[in-house]
Amino acid sequence: MHKEELVFLHLTLFHMKRFFEEAGIANGHFASYDKLGIQPVHIHKSKADHKKAILTLCKGITDIFKESQPEDVIKNPRVRELLEVIEEVQSH
Repeated sequence: MHKEELVFLHLTLFHMKRFFEEAGIANGHFASYDKLGIQPVHIHKSKADHKKAILTLCKGITDIFKESQPEDVIKNPRVRELLEVIEEVQSH
């Protein structure tokens, strides 16, 4: 994978992290990522650094779903709102 693609994936997962945090779903799940100090805007970082950040974000997201039933996550108002927007877009 090219560095630009890694940075884009990192950015996408970073937005998911922020979404879960703003929805109140993340409860310390991304502490390891925050400690890395590598963000998508740090384009000067190496591919290896971005890969590590991606894997750490994936672990945080996975841990959320390990600790919560998917049905409980879907009941969250922010998640419900996002799903409604997605359903509306798909119906057009």
